[in-house]
Amino acid sequence: MAPKIFKAKRSVSLGEYRFTQIFIGAENSPTLLRLFGSQSSMSKIVRHLKVSVVDSDWGIWLDHNTGAVCVGSKYLTAAKINCLYLDVIHVLVHVKQFLDGKDLFDQTFEYVDRPTEIEAYRYTVDEAKRLQMTEDEILRYLRVEAVDDSELGRLIEKIGVRPRR
Repeated sequence: MAPKIFKAKRSVSLGEYRFTQIFIGAENSPTLLRLFGSQSSMSKIVRHLKVSVVDSDWGIWLDHNTGAVCVGSKYLTAAKINCLYLDVIHVLVHVKQFLDGKDLFDQTFEYVDRPTEIEAYRYTVDEAKRLQMTEDEILRYLRVEAVDDSELGRLIEKIGVRPRR
């Protein structure tokens, strides 16, 4: 489902890279263009963004101290391309939030209630819909180990995904 323009270099050594050395084409997403406001501002940020490939099977996350994107080497190697692409969209929303000075880890909210997560998931789901993923495919993408069924229910209600009936 990931667009043909997106590619990921999956077999890389642990270490630090430029974002565009690992993830190619994400900056062409119309959804991200809407987030960043212009192609030039988005390209400038993506060009200078660092990615740390670390020894982990965990997915993609933003280092809240440095603003660098971290990706687990095992996840990078094994993830389905559509999930990897949507995770890249999600983390780029967090990059923008970080640059805007937002508190990404506001502990006064549970994960699925955190405004920064709701915004990131909305953009991610917008991109999934743009790629013509079905509601079931989107729900499968949203179902992660860290989120139980009741939390998932709250999240999908907030981001406009219809639960299965």
